[in-house]
Amino acid sequence: MKWPAHGANPHYLTESMNLPPVQYDFSVNVNPLGPPSWLKEKWSEFYPFVMDYPDPHNERLIKTIAERERIPKEQVLVGNGASELLMLIGNYFSGKRVLIVEPTFSEYRTIAQTHGCQVETVFLLEEEGWQLPVGRIAEQMTGVDLVIVCNPNNPTGVHYAESEIVPLLQSCERMETHLVIDEAFYDFVEYEPSLIQHVKSYSKLIVLRSLTKMYAVPGLRIGYAAAGQQFVEELSHFQPTWSVNGLAQVIAERCVQDDAFRIETRRYIQSEKDRLFPALRDLGFTVTDSEVNYYLLGGYPCLSETLLSFLLENRIAVRHTYNFPGLDGENIRLCIYKKEANDRLLELLRRWTL
Repeated sequence: MKWPAHGANPHYLTESMNLPPVQYDFSVNVNPLGPPSWLKEKWSEFYPFVMDYPDPHNERLIKTIAERERIPKEQVLVGNGASELLMLIGNYFSGKRVLIVEPTFSEYRTIAQTHGCQVETVFLLEEEGWQLPVGRIAEQMTGVDLVIVCNPNNPTGVHYAESEIVPLLQSCERMETHLVIDEAFYDFVEYEPSLIQHVKSYSKLIVLRSLTKMYAVPGLRIGYAAAGQQFVEELSHFQPTWSVNGLAQVIAERCVQDDAFRIETRRYIQSEKDRLFPALRDLGFTVTDSEVNYYLLGGYPCLSETLLSFLLENRIAVRHTYNFPGLDGENIRLCIYKKEANDRLLELLRRWTL
């Protein structure tokens, strides 16, 4: 069976099998701790923002981001989630040649194809530890207009060091090829490693960020891009007025300054990974060397068919990998969830492997 795409909407799976709703959704990869506590405590303070038109220029939020990242505010563009920014980029490169490092977030390919781009692929390999194949990417870059790399990668959770990416960035600059580095999950990695400072010196670099993953506010839809000033200006011409609502702007401004919440989150996720990953490997599974809040599970044939069905029947949803080119259903992706949910998952996996 070819499962429907569902990412964080497990009802598409359960309805296709006439099953009851899931109890634990391991297919969603937002912060398992939920939003910062101040969001609920101060909700009444945010309420008035729903009654006014939002700032169409996102000035306060852009100023806050620019100061935090130590880059000029003219090099920041805020969007209605990273998905809108990806759509703007797809429009900008409409009809061009795009090279995607896969398996990765499926929306890159969908958006590129929607805009008539010629899509080419470089595959990450399990035998290489899912690491970035800079040499193979460079070999295919001739005539390419845009390269897309997700770092940390989705679905593997593997993070590429700056020393690995900078040579690729330098090659892109020489060949006048734009390079998108999607850092939607960078803040789950210790010390928050990022290439964002390089937008001040590399005109072809585009760094994407999501504010909905770490802060568990996907319903607000908020993200931003950092790039050269000219590119930001040109990209903004494709963006609708009032793209980002006022509530999202004011909450995002608070989120990016909440260092304590990010530190607390990383500590919790690491403690659960230290507990879960050895247990999973003892059961015969392979687990990617993930540095974030999700991981790729393998070790048994076609887990997107066999294990996914078993877990759904026991009211647990996981992410199949049929629409991740290069994986084709062999693996499943799971998030790090709350302790009681992780315990239930381990219990079921032990039963399944017997």
